[in-house]
Amino acid sequence: MGNCPTTPSEFAPKSLDPSCNGQRMWTTFLFSSLFTLFGGWILILIYDVTKALLIKQRRLKLVKTLKNFSHGDYCTRRPSSLWTSNSRLNHDASEDYFSWLQAIKEWENNLISGQTKMGKTLVGIIFICSVASLILYFVDTKNAFIESCTEFNKSFTMQADLALNILFLIYFFLRFTASQHKRRFWFSVYSIVDMFTIPPSFVALYLNRNWIGFRFLRAIRIMNIPDILQYMGLIERPRTIRIVQLASQFIAVWFAAAGAVHLAENSGDFFCNFENGQELDVFNAIYFMIVTMTTVGYGDVFCKTYIGKFFMLLFLIGGLAFFATMIPEFSNLFGSNGQYSGRYCIVKGKRHVIICGHITPHSMTTFLRDFLHKDRDQAEELDVIIINRKVPDIEMEALLKRYYAKVKYFVGTVMNVADLHRVQVDKATACLIIADKECPDPDGDDSANIMRVISIKNFNQRIRILLQLLHYKNKMNVASIPGWSAKDGDEIICIAELKLGLIGMSCAVPGFSTMMTNIFRMSAYKTRSAQELTQTWLWRELYHRGAAMEMYLEELPRAFHGKSFTEAALICFKLRVMMLAVEMKHTDENGNTRMIVDVAPKADCTIIYGTRAFIVCSSSDDSKRVKYYCSVCYPDVDRLTEIQLKRMKKCRHFMQEIVVNDIAAESQVSFGKEKHTSTIIRLAEGDTRYPLLLSEPEPTDSVSLAQSEPLIEESLSQFDATGMFYFVPPRPIEEAVLNLDSLRERRLAFRRQNTIKNGNFQLNEKPKFIGAKHPVHFQDHVIVCLHADTSSPTIGLRNFVMPLRASSFHRHELPTIIFVTDLDYIKNEWDMISTFPDIYILNGSPSNPYNLQLICIQDSRQCVIMSTLDRENQDTYLVDKSSVLCTLNIRQIEMKSAGFASVMNLTGQNTFDINTNQTMFLLQNKIRTITTLTIDSNVQYVEQGDTDEVELEFFLTTPFASGAAFADSVLDCILSCAYYNDNAVNLLRNILTGGVDIQLEEILAEGGGFTQCETFDILKKRNRARVALLEIRELIPDIDIRTKPVTFSVLFCETIQRFQMIVMGIYRLLDVLVRNDPSNNPNKIPGGHKRIVICYPPHGYHMDPSDMIYVMQQARPYDEQFSRQVSTTTIQRFRSLLFSFIVLPFVKHPFITIGMMNPNFHSTDVYYIPNDQFHQMQSEVNDVTDIMRQNIQLGIERGANLDDLEIKAEDLNNYSQQFAYGAHEVHNKYWWKNVKMWILIIIIVVIILTLIIVLSVLAAKNKI
Repeated sequence: MGNCPTTPSEFAPKSLDPSCNGQRMWTTFLFSSLFTLFGGWILILIYDVTKALLIKQRRLKLVKTLKNFSHGDYCTRRPSSLWTSNSRLNHDASEDYFSWLQAIKEWENNLISGQTKMGKTLVGIIFICSVASLILYFVDTKNAFIESCTEFNKSFTMQADLALNILFLIYFFLRFTASQHKRRFWFSVYSIVDMFTIPPSFVALYLNRNWIGFRFLRAIRIMNIPDILQYMGLIERPRTIRIVQLASQFIAVWFAAAGAVHLAENSGDFFCNFENGQELDVFNAIYFMIVTMTTVGYGDVFCKTYIGKFFMLLFLIGGLAFFATMIPEFSNLFGSNGQYSGRYCIVKGKRHVIICGHITPHSMTTFLRDFLHKDRDQAEELDVIIINRKVPDIEMEALLKRYYAKVKYFVGTVMNVADLHRVQVDKATACLIIADKECPDPDGDDSANIMRVISIKNFNQRIRILLQLLHYKNKMNVASIPGWSAKDGDEIICIAELKLGLIGMSCAVPGFSTMMTNIFRMSAYKTRSAQELTQTWLWRELYHRGAAMEMYLEELPRAFHGKSFTEAALICFKLRVMMLAVEMKHTDENGNTRMIVDVAPKADCTIIYGTRAFIVCSSSDDSKRVKYYCSVCYPDVDRLTEIQLKRMKKCRHFMQEIVVNDIAAESQVSFGKEKHTSTIIRLAEGDTRYPLLLSEPEPTDSVSLAQSEPLIEESLSQFDATGMFYFVPPRPIEEAVLNLDSLRERRLAFRRQNTIKNGNFQLNEKPKFIGAKHPVHFQDHVIVCLHADTSSPTIGLRNFVMPLRASSFHRHELPTIIFVTDLDYIKNEWDMISTFPDIYILNGSPSNPYNLQLICIQDSRQCVIMSTLDRENQDTYLVDKSSVLCTLNIRQIEMKSAGFASVMNLTGQNTFDINTNQTMFLLQNKIRTITTLTIDSNVQYVEQGDTDEVELEFFLTTPFASGAAFADSVLDCILSCAYYNDNAVNLLRNILTGGVDIQLEEILAEGGGFTQCETFDILKKRNRARVALLEIRELIPDIDIRTKPVTFSVLFCETIQRFQMIVMGIYRLLDVLVRNDPSNNPNKIPGGHKRIVICYPPHGYHMDPSDMIYVMQQARPYDEQFSRQVSTTTIQRFRSLLFSFIVLPFVKHPFITIGMMNPNFHSTDVYYIPNDQFHQMQSEVNDVTDIMRQNIQLGIERGANLDDLEIKAEDLNNYSQQFAYGAHEVHNKYWWKNVKMWILIIIIVVIILTLIIVLSVLAAKNKI
């Protein structure tokens, strides 16, 4: 070619040995490889096609044979008659052949995969031989001839290379026979390496020639180094394995590319008659490739041949991109080998805790602030070890710097044993596993956390684990893990149980969630003595003081032994702390002893040795006053000064143990004995002190404190098998769905009857529509606005309902619960809540204000806004958008109601009758809401207008302080509190659901439903402690006429003496707080009916007549069990007779208009109050009538549909047969189309190979 550059003779490459007489046969070597590659693939293809045709022919023959036998002949003949003796022998022989072949394949698979010792040895030998072959290649390149005419007998390298290639050929045959996909294997990387290296070795033996050729491809075998090292056990960690993989790939591609450049440059271009080549040894080629890969390009070495330049173009496009992607991964792997991948060294005198699970800056900020709070004494000697797969980002690094001395971060996972060794799990005090509260797949997140528990317990069964789970039903999976023991401190903290339980209890006791989470969390507040003596408090500081109250667990000293809980609580109060519950040993019927938590126990509960008390106070120093209290050193607890309280410490009596007194105290343990006859306490030493209780406790006025109306008899069938909740038989979801048409008629009737004339309200005389249009009484009910769809995960609504259906309430105290949500979503959870009474569903969007007005949201007790949508939103701040928008819609409804009242005031008509005033009060009343949030900062959108609260922490904001907002992050404080205080979670469960009951735990964990109570002994569980919100006048009726102000200390002492109730805090109007605020702004908008939760105010703080009081009281469900009007026994007998006519499997209870059975009786029914028993009886009669009528109609309709069903079944059978025939024809059609395509491909490949052979023969003849 004229355009080909030539190399001067003194620099001419020596690509051909002069002894070859100018004859080149490199095409023969190349053709042998190409022929083997494509010829072998064609043979495999022919074999596969032939095999497919034979199988197809055998199937058709079998189908034809079966068709020749009629159904009757086939059934009458023996199965063996279908087969001759020869066919049976051939069948047995084929089975033996295939079993033998299968055994060989299994042996080959084990051999080449390195699963056995022999296989690992073979893989290692092949790798060593590949390296040896590569070394022989480097030796032959020093000969300076690409093609040489060296006799085989005189060349050691040719002989050694042939021996190695024979071994490679055997290994190739083993891999080929063991592969499942032969054609795919034929074009694999290692197969191509063998194709271009093994056949030329045999050609060299035949021609007595040596061509270096593509022997550099043996460098590809370097990529087997990671497998070899893993077989030998030298590398095990994923990071090390990945580094070796990347390094081996880099070296393999580098050497192979250098070999290609060496071949092209030393040979020259064949179309230029090999005159443009250059002499370039293999080491310079390696140097050239590394310079090219680094994009430096010094220019001292470059390609001169066209083939070399073309190869470099391809390499720059593909290879350079390959290396460029390796560089970031290399940097990450080597960069992580720093401060986050080391090993934790235990510091003498310090303990460490492992944190794993869902680790993010947002979750860790709230948790570490509470876990490492300065008020926790144990936190000073504690290190927090965070282990997570992800490398910390900038936000996480900033958090680690703030806790540099306390928190250590390690990249790893607790699923890896090596990482568990790194963080010293076997020597850790506990492991805390945090759940992802925003996870769209709660069950998947719980499963991952349970696997972490299994890994940790498998490594060390003695370590204490605190596990967060999202769903209660997943608890059962944890109980079966070996090593899990609740006695050793292992604890499960269910997010759904606590979150929904707190929100549910807040519907019965507003602000309860705020008070309890503030008690469980840690907050710093510096007490100001000047403000303690005055009443001039900034309202937010007063709230902050209460929010800073913390919970501690202290063992009661000997001075408390033998006293009742009431007496001990009063002593603690005079020590400036509040005792909420006790923890003591309890022996069950089986003789098993365990620690139980008793919240505000009965008067017959006596403090014994070893009893620990749950103390609520502002700091750990205050809680130690209870621990160090001595009745000898401080006989007059009423006259303790602040200085004495601060200086209280261990005394000499604290170290003495009087065995006699301890035995005497323990002998007084009796949970069932009568109350002490004398309330004056005397010391064991003989000294006396001032009595704490001045007189006998006054009997509790249950009518005034617990109920406003008499109760009907609560029968055994109204409670579940545990005796802790109210129960109704399971009912279908259709019975609970509210009828929208009925609701609309009710609303229109209400509008027609409430008309305004001359500025006054005038109601119609008889509001018959209230009793006749709908059975649900929309007054003082609970509305749950649940944003969800069919794809939303379940949240466990049963945990929300249980606190509102506790048996410690009277039946008339249970509020009606209405869920406003998608009906298809709540069907998934209906089985769990169908046994609770008075639960209804409104199928619709909670964001629609009209739906909320249909169920009278203005008259509701509480409205809860929850959302399961938007969890996968990339913008975390938009996760709460559904809840926030729904809250704003409710505020708009409230503003319209308030605006309607304002118009009335503008008319100047101020004289209203009683009914008008009551209606106006309802219109002006604030709609109580609880909005659940995922992101704390979104609380600023719940109640707009408070611009000064944007920078405040979540627990200091007005919505949270008033109980109108709840965030998931506040639950992290329960996890840290559970670590420092044993049984802290059980205390909260005791308040929410009545305690830890084994039968209840099994029901909830298994996901089963409740059953009906069978024995009256179970109902004793009803008499347990509960939280209540009472008006202060119910506790101190004469507060308005007392000359001296009533302080919190007076309130606490009188309440515990008269009613044995523990006063926890007050719920005060924001207007009253602002009025006493010295920084009061007169232009600021008043708070209206908004109240603020103030936990445990100062002793001298003045009470207001409008205050509501949080108390912990003992329920008295057995008071006032008889009605004033009608004999309950008669009513029960009538009900039993009435409902005996109902066939239970067909019960369907739609909402039907009352009064269809007897119009005359219905006309008088509307004059009875809603709780009247005759009204209930008449409603039940009407319901039974409608149920029976509908069941009869339903039976007729079902019978009429049987004929249609039979006809449709026959049509479906005929259609299925036609479909089978059509599918068979389509299958044959596409099979023949595929066969024609493969025949065409084979013809094209044969033509191409024929052309290649002809051209090669012609080229060889021309050279000769």
